[in-house]
Amino acid sequence: MTRRFFLLVMLVLILAACSPTATTAPTVAPTAAATDIVIPTDTVVAPTDTPTVVADTPTVAATDTLQPSTTPTSATSATPTLAPTAEKTETIGEKLKSHIVFYLVLPEKDRRDACGTITVQPIISKRLVTGDKLNDVQIALNMLFSVGSKFYGVYYNALWDTHFDIESTQYDPRKDYMTITFGGDFPYTRLTDCDKHGIREQIWTTFFHYGFHEKTFKYYDHYMIDRLGGN
Repeated sequence: MTRRFFLLVMLVLILAACSPTATTAPTVAPTAAATDIVIPTDTVVAPTDTPTVVADTPTVAATDTLQPSTTPTSATSATPTLAPTAEKTETIGEKLKSHIVFYLVLPEKDRRDACGTITVQPIISKRLVTGDKLNDVQIALNMLFSVGSKFYGVYYNALWDTHFDIESTQYDPRKDYMTITFGGDFPYTRLTDCDKHGIREQIWTTFFHYGFHEKTFKYYDHYMIDRLGGN
């Protein structure tokens, strides 16, 4: 029996060696449930923007430009052109010194004559002074005598009924003393005391405006003060 068993085993082995090789079935991974899928938080996402290529030549900002923005001008044209300066307007005080001035009466309030309390006011002409007070005072007196009318705007002219002119002048520079002899028509006998007072104020103030120290006024061979009264 032992021999028979042995022969049986040997037969099984021979048959097994002669049969074809068995194919191994593939291993199938188990299907994971949806709840088992883990999405990694460190996933690297590709950039969505296309990288900008920087040119090799750098772009220079306008403020850094080394080249001048304008073509240099020549030395002559580079000289700055000065805009014309507006002419300075003189003050009244400056005009009183730079222009020929004579004086007229400013009447007392509500009056139209040389009566009452009067003042004399400077009238500034358009004519400039010459710088020679001997000339300037004669020009001023002749302007005063040539006003002619009784009124000059709001001012009263007490000389309205006279026609003076200058006959001669003398001047002593050591004493700064001037003597003026007047001529022309001077109807002093028919003048009112108010006009005589006004004439005196107008002529005297005009004369002293030009900086003389002293004076003598004559009407031909007579002193003016004798014809006008006062001192």
